[in-house]
Amino acid sequence: MQGARYAGAKNVVAIDPLENKREKAMELGATHAFATAEEAQEAIIQLTRGQGADSAILTVGLMTAEVVGAGFNAVGKDGIVVLTGLNKLLEPTIQLPGTILTLFRKTVKGSLFVDCNPTTDIPKILGLYQAGDIKLDEIITRTYTLDQVNEGYEDLLAGKNVRGIVIHEH
Repeated sequence: MQGARYAGAKNVVAIDPLENKREKAMELGATHAFATAEEAQEAIIQLTRGQGADSAILTVGLMTAEVVGAGFNAVGKDGIVVLTGLNKLLEPTIQLPGTILTLFRKTVKGSLFVDCNPTTDIPKILGLYQAGDIKLDEIITRTYTLDQVNEGYEDLLAGKNVRGIVIHEH
């Protein structure tokens, strides 16, 4: 959310079934937040006057054909769909309509760690944080000790945190 707003995006649409995460998305730069892709699709069509989104960045923990299909449908001509999550190895192959892909010149690409170059990107992110241009502390909703790692994992699966982090004290 923050990166899109910082880059100058006019509309940033967040989709998450969990209300706590939608609220946090709005605090961090989303202009709109919806519980389902179907609800978001209507708004995207209205916001773009029927053109579709420029890009859809899919950040779910488990990538499915349904999620990729929704992202593909959200973008318009020359739109880019970026997959950042992984799917189970036994998940069926994701299929997209080749005619729409070709006629609308849509792009689907994978991205691992946001294609980050740690040497340049981490200092830049830290600089943005120090200048107050992006928020990092506000993303952390709970910290855990190393002894609480199982609780942290359970909270992750239950969707309790935006970001939970494990603090290791020496």
